Amino acid sequence: MTGTVRWLRPLGATALTAALAIGVTAPAAAEMDAALAEELVALEQSKLEPWYGEASTAAYVEDIADGATYFDPWVPAKQYGPAVIEYLQGFEGNIPPLGFEITDPSVDVRGDVAIFTYNVENFDKESGEPTGLWMVTKVMNRTDDGWEVIHIHYGAPLPPPEPPSEE
Repeated sequence: MTGTVRWLRPLGATALTAALAIGVTAPAAAEMDAALAEELVALEQSKLEPWYGEASTAAYVEDIADGATYFDPWVPAKQYGPAVIEYLQGFEGNIPPLGFEITDPSVDVRGDVAIFTYNVENFDKESGEPTGLWMVTKVMNRTDDGWEVIHIHYGAPLPPPEPPSEE
């Protein structure tokens, strides 16, 4: 498997607080958050493995809702509905074969909606050298058929600002 997961921080403090407010015990809420985070990480890995391994977008777009929204640093404006899938399918066959690691995943649950955030660290499969970092937010809605994606935001870290020049 080219993708791995690295947990860096506790999951879903807000969801834990909400669960406590409705009478769920702390251990039960923490187990719920951890289990859901593991489920969403596994789901995301199943989408990213063909994305990076085969340059295939099919698995990535199959759970995107009809009215989803999307933006990343390279689109001039937020994408809506069918334009989201069309934009992502435009990468078909053009994705470099990179390894990836999902890091720092967290999930915050509000009813049937989950806000799932994580980083994707890309690396060259042969050398292991880092090639990029994505910061990802997905808003997902739980349906009878599983999770559908209603919003995706990809961000890339900016270089640190230059210190002010002394004149």
